[in-house]
Amino acid sequence: MPIAYNKSVIGDGITLTEITDPKFKSNYITVTFAVPVDEKTAPLNNLVTDILASSNRKCPSMTQMTKNLAYLYGAVLSARSRRVGDIQENGLSIEYIGDEFTMNKEVISVKAVQTMLDCLFDPQLENGAFSEKYVSMRKKELEDTIRAEINDKFGYSMRRAREVIYKDEPACVNVLGTIENARAVTPQQLFERYEQLKRSAQIDITMCGKDFEAVKPVIIEAMGKLKRENVVKVSYQKPSPIKQLTERVSETQDINQSKMIMAFKSDCRDIYVAKVFAALYGGTPFSKLFANVREKMSLCYYCSAVYADLKGTMIVSSGIARENIGIAEKAILDQLEAVKNGDFTDEELENAVTYLCTGFKSNNDSIYRMVEYYLAQSTRGTAYTPEQVCDIFRNVTRAQVIECAKTFRYDTFYVMQSQQEVSGDE
Repeated sequence: MPIAYNKSVIGDGITLTEITDPKFKSNYITVTFAVPVDEKTAPLNNLVTDILASSNRKCPSMTQMTKNLAYLYGAVLSARSRRVGDIQENGLSIEYIGDEFTMNKEVISVKAVQTMLDCLFDPQLENGAFSEKYVSMRKKELEDTIRAEINDKFGYSMRRAREVIYKDEPACVNVLGTIENARAVTPQQLFERYEQLKRSAQIDITMCGKDFEAVKPVIIEAMGKLKRENVVKVSYQKPSPIKQLTERVSETQDINQSKMIMAFKSDCRDIYVAKVFAALYGGTPFSKLFANVREKMSLCYYCSAVYADLKGTMIVSSGIARENIGIAEKAILDQLEAVKNGDFTDEELENAVTYLCTGFKSNNDSIYRMVEYYLAQSTRGTAYTPEQVCDIFRNVTRAQVIECAKTFRYDTFYVMQSQQEVSGDE
């Protein structure tokens, strides 16, 4: 039986997506609040959903929540948080085994989904706000996450580069915020943000698994009780404006290896041709950048390209010795010119397509990856199966790749250099 996909509108700014695949023995359901990224509210959104995942009025403690989920055959309830281009998505998810696989075919699906809905819409409150205890715990966890990001030099360099690449755009915002801001958050402030999300955020529900007959009406009923007003219009596809001149930023950090990040922006709207180009150029272990800049020339410890279709931006990241920065930058630009000039073989193109198809088809193997795959499809306004996308890839021609490559312009150069390397030259 093939995968069945259906997306419908069930309320004001509320969508319900059903992905039915009989091979899965569990069901995975997500409820997501989607809003444009905003520097002031982004950290609050993260904290709200982390708190909601901790408890609800029926299970007011984490111990009781854990016990309840254990009785539901080890159902897993978790918070979801991610940034997609200029949009921030926060919510909860629940995974539980199908009713037909429980002892005596006990119906646990409704109980599992109701637990998640209770966390979302009937949380544990104290004096009209979230519990001070859980707010303090989540604030501490957020502080730890912010510190961990700073200590992860690759992740930190990417964040700093994004601030330059997407300057003055929502995509440049650090959704974690700062430690100082996290400490200043109050339970009442978080509860007010929670109420705003319920009223005006776009709400997307995704159900993936084998059978939703019992839980679908429960979800629709819960959404129908929400009071909605001033619902935000969420637009995922917002290509980043191309800078007239390449912006160059250099910073120093206490690191052993310099991080060089180069961004290229394009007005090419055929995202699948652009994905093939990016894979051929720097997205595979046999790409132009890997084979030449890393292996043949030995200029980088790593060098790869990732294409963000919602922003029309390709980011090339590399770990590099300081003395090789200038040479490596030129080599990376030279490989781009090579693709623009058609300097690649049919075998290289075929290998890139095969690599992409293998990755896309693997989305069918995991219920989590399948959900993420179709959520990505939804941001583009499409519902292609992985097999359909592979057919699109296979039909991409050399001429299309060359023309696509020519649309990419050098937008941003960012390098985070080692302090030791810099001071050693002085």
